[in-house]
Formats: sequence, structure tokens, C-alpha cells
Amino acid sequence: MPPFMTAPPGITPRRGLTGGLPGYCSGSYAFGQSPTRMNVTSVAIAANVVTLGGVIQEGNIPTVGSLVTVRATSVGTAAVNVTNIAITASTFVAATGVGTITYPATAANLTTTPDVGIAYVAVPEVGETNAIAKLQQFALAPDGGYGVTMVWSTPSAPATIALQLEGAINDTDAEYSIIGSSQTTLSGTLIATAPVLVRFVRINVTGLTGGPGTLIAKLYQSTNSGN
Repeated sequence: MPPFMTAPPGITPRRGLTGGLPGYCSGSYAFGQSPTRMNVTSVAIAANVVTLGGVIQEGNIPTVGSLVTVRATSVGTAAVNVTNIAITASTFVAATGVGTITYPATAANLTTTPDVGIAYVAVPEVGETNAIAKLQQFALAPDGGYGVTMVWSTPSAPATIALQLEGAINDTDAEYSIIGSSQTTLSGTLIATAPVLVRFVRINVTGLTGGPGTLIAKLYQSTNSGN
């Protein structure tokens, strides 16, 4: 996402937060992309690592770090069937959708064995390179008094990070002031109520060491005024 916009709205239009959907100040999420659904064809286990063979029926080739949920496999052990476990390797032939993913599971070793089942891979969020910076602002609904949630994570973590939710009546840099309190954990959630007159919100990364790493930072506006 672009950094804090200083050009007038007539030149660079401001984006508004849509109630019920997050706005990404850093990182992104492909809202229109389908999750990946894979038919399982084989299972192997070695040193507590599952290699799951299959054919992609829908969605993109899974990426390392994406979360996989596996159901209805029958060979080996029930540990193969997992919920939201990070993929550690992914190898597929793009033309056919045939390939394998690997993920950790505590289980006895098993040579490659034919099996059936379903693997579901959620669409991943993608982080952006971190920096000390004021991130893109979003406009709030005009009636004001909305609850605003800031959520952040660092997929590739710096040593430390400090960031804060800020709001302003007019969209000028000097008017932004902190809402809530400064946050210094590598991931977390801050829930705050934007003052009634606040019309714009942004995330400001004020400190960073041992990085840069990557950052996913998003804002969510409640769907009801005063909540």
C-alpha cells in the first residue's frame, strides 16, 4: 500500500473504510481470490513432516506460510488431518495442478501411500517491507463515533516495533494524534472508539529495530456508529 498521502484529494483520492471489511495500511489480501481446494492423492510422513500429494481443483498454487486444513484422509494417523497449519514447502506443476505440500505433524513415519481426502488452503495475507513511516490514511463514515480496530503482525519479524493508531478531523499531517496507546509488541490488536469529530485514521510506525522484516497492519471500522 502507498505511504501517508500528502497530495490534495483532488490529485490523490482518499480511500474510505468499508464497514465489515478491513483496510490494509501495510500488506494486502486478495479479496477476490478463491481459496485453494486440493484433492488428496497420497500421504507420506518422515521425521514428523507430512508430504501431502494432490491435484488442485480450485484456486492458486499454495505458498509457503499459507495455512492448510486437511480432512478425510485415512492412511497413517489422524494427525495428518490438521486445521490451519502453516505450509513449509509447496511444489506443483502449474500446467496440471499436480504436486505436493509439506507441513509438520507428530506422527509415525509412513512411506508414500495412496489416499483420498481434501486439503483447503486459505488465501494468505501478504506482508510489506517494514519501515518507520506514517502509513496510508483512510476516511471514516461521516456520522462519526465508530469503533476502530487496529490489527498488526510481523510475518518476518524485526527485533522490536512501535506503532500507534492516529486520527484527525482534517486530513493534514499536523492534525493527527494518537487514539488509544502506543503498541510495542510484534503482533496484536487495539480496539478503540474514534472521537466523534475524527474523520480520518492511519497507522504510524514510530520505532523499529533489528529489521526491517515485514508488516501486515490493517484497520477495521465497526458497522454501527457508537460501537
